[in-house]
Amino acid sequence: MDNQQERTSGVKRVSIRMAVGVIVLIIAAWAIYAYNHQSPAVVQPAQQDNQTVVPASTSTPASTSTPTGTTGSKNLTYGEAIKAYPERFQFSQCHGSPSTMAVKKGTPVMLDNRDAATHTIKAASETFKLAGYGFAVFYPQVLGNVAVTCDGANRVMLNVQK
Repeated sequence: MDNQQERTSGVKRVSIRMAVGVIVLIIAAWAIYAYNHQSPAVVQPAQQDNQTVVPASTSTPASTSTPTGTTGSKNLTYGEAIKAYPERFQFSQCHGSPSTMAVKKGTPVMLDNRDAATHTIKAASETFKLAGYGFAVFYPQVLGNVAVTCDGANRVMLNVQK
């Protein structure tokens, strides 16, 4: 009987170890899944609050239309632009945040490049070549959903309403 008790307690130990191992694997898999599928956060700049960023007038639309998509000749600092244009898309590694936004027709929307690299942002029929940490302002004139792309890939959706 002692031999049978040893086998039973040994089986129990192995079962407990297997259960603990399975639980650890489940927790690790969940952590990896949660890390890879987390919502992109709005990237706040670590620098440039008091420095003049590339003026929006140098981040002009590449199209030949009138420059309705820029702030004109205003040389705003990044901090001033953030305050002046509360509706904005921030692009970090060409991923936009927030993913969707609704605005009224003609409301200025800031397009904010949070990378050191230059990116091409396209909204409706206007194209903006934004230098690193640069920004431009887009005034949507078309009602409905407007896809905003970064370097050719759809990244965010702007819903323009009356």
